[in-house]
This record gives sequence, structure tokens and C-alpha cells, in this order.
Amino acid sequence: MTRERIVAAALVIIDEEGVDGLSMRRIAARLGVQAMSLYNHVRSKADILDGVTEYITDRMRMPTRMSGGWEEGVRTLSHTFREAALRHPRAGELALTRQLSTPTALAPVDTMLAMLLDHGFDEATAVHVLRLFVSFQVGSLLREIHTAPPPQDHGQERDRAEVERARTAYFAEAGFPAVAKVAPILAVNDHDAEFAFGVELLIGALRTLAPARGTTSKDAS
Repeated sequence: MTRERIVAAALVIIDEEGVDGLSMRRIAARLGVQAMSLYNHVRSKADILDGVTEYITDRMRMPTRMSGGWEEGVRTLSHTFREAALRHPRAGELALTRQLSTPTALAPVDTMLAMLLDHGFDEATAVHVLRLFVSFQVGSLLREIHTAPPPQDHGQERDRAEVERARTAYFAEAGFPAVAKVAPILAVNDHDAEFAFGVELLIGALRTLAPARGTTSKDAS
């Protein structure tokens, strides 16, 4: 029995049932031990959740410093975060929303802040951008993993085209003019495209706050 085995078992449970399905007793049952024996290796359920967060974050493989411009840095970090989170969607949600309380979890935060500071953003703006970035990631991930079909599609197996046709009809006939006008577009859930659109919108907004080209943290100080 090791902390790593306990965290691995917890990750499997979270992947299957979400964080609400996790308990010390469930972890112990999966490992074939008594629940009390877990406390020889972990302090609490919160400690295990920290371990899961560390596991997800560590596999993001963030560099200590980003090369290139800040725009490309934001793109790279955004897509790297998303890809890592989607490998374990329910645990990825946890990693993005849990309070940052371990060195491993803080590593990608430091990468993001360092990239912004190195390109001349002031300290307050860098923190605001970080929090906006996290909020965007959390919102996008939650929508992607929890998006439900309209009522008439529950419990039915249909291919994507059929689902989109049903959704288009649902929106078109719902009695809301604006919804009906964009029904064919609203019916399609292309999460990759939506995420990329959001990232570029974020970058465009940040350009209004960015220091002059060529300005570095040394210049700004």
C-alpha cells in the first residue's frame, strides 16, 4: 500500500462516478483493505484530492518558462490545460477548481504568471489574467462534460447528424424568434471550435492591455 496506489484508486472512482462518489470506504474497498489502513499513507480525503490534483497537473508537462510571444504562450497553455483535463474529465474539473495548495499544482500557475511578467505585463494585470484564464478553462470544461441533449433525445441512440437535426427542430419550434433564427448553428456542439474561439477572443482582449512590443519585465521595472 502506498499513497500513489491510493490516489490511483481515487482517480478511477472519480472518473467513473465523479468526486461525490469518492469516500475513504470506497477507496479501501477497491484496494481490498480496511478504510482505517489508508490513514497510514494519507491524512484525509482532502489529502487524496490534493494527490489527484497533483497527478493531473503533473501530466500537463508545463515548461518552467515559455518561449516565443505571449499570444502563442496563452494558446499553448490554454490547449495544454484542456487536453490534460479531458483525459480525466471529472478529475480535470477537480484539478481546475480545487484550491491551489501544493507545489505541483502551483507549477503551471507560476508558468502562466512568469510568461506574462516576462513580456512586460504588470503584476496586478498578470494575476487578473490568470484568474480570467482559469475561469474560462473551468467554464469551458464544465460545459463540455455536462452538456445534455434536449428532452426528447434522452435515452435514445442516434448518430450525430440525427441528433443535430432533432436539436435544430427543437430550437426552431420552441417559440423564441432569436433562438429559431440561429437554430442550425445552436444545434451543433463543436467544443473544439468553441474553445478555440474563446481563446482567440481572450487574446484579442489582452492585446489592449499588453505592453509595447519588445517590452520585457526588466524594461517594465
